[in-house]
Amino acid sequence: MPNLNSPDDNSAGNPLRDPVSLNVGGVVYTTTLDTLTRWPDSMLGAMFTGQIPVLRDSRGNVFIDRDGKAFRHILNYLRSSSLDLPDGFSELALLRREADFFQIRPLLEDIGRCEAAVPLGLRGGPLGAMIVVNVDSKVRLFLSESNRTVVFRLNQLNEPCACGKSVHFTN
Repeated sequence: MPNLNSPDDNSAGNPLRDPVSLNVGGVVYTTTLDTLTRWPDSMLGAMFTGQIPVLRDSRGNVFIDRDGKAFRHILNYLRSSSLDLPDGFSELALLRREADFFQIRPLLEDIGRCEAAVPLGLRGGPLGAMIVVNVDSKVRLFLSESNRTVVFRLNQLNEPCACGKSVHFTN
């Protein structure tokens, strides 16, 4: 296996040395070879041990055509072995795709645990529930969407509600 730090390796024009600058989807990151090769069986491990050729952009950064914003979390995971996401993080599906692309198995497992902890209504699929209640001879429709509940007061079914939208019921 070639050593990408070796001055003899000219396969990409310049050998890789610490620190390594990456252009991921237009976002430039700087890190070390140790960080990038933390999981040798991953795509990054293969790229930065010479098993997979690397591309460079016009400034000499290693170029990876993936989501640059999501890569921040991938790189932080490589640095700390911990999945630390900001409060309200809503891109777990995207992060899973990126982790799958880079083949970082421990990260995929941690994302799976994170997904299991997210309430169903916040996972991005069909949301919430609908309840029709007759209170004081007035029909009220309760729509629960993720973390909020919307209440529509209706005089008759299929009549426009206060928000200007029609609500239709089927038997």
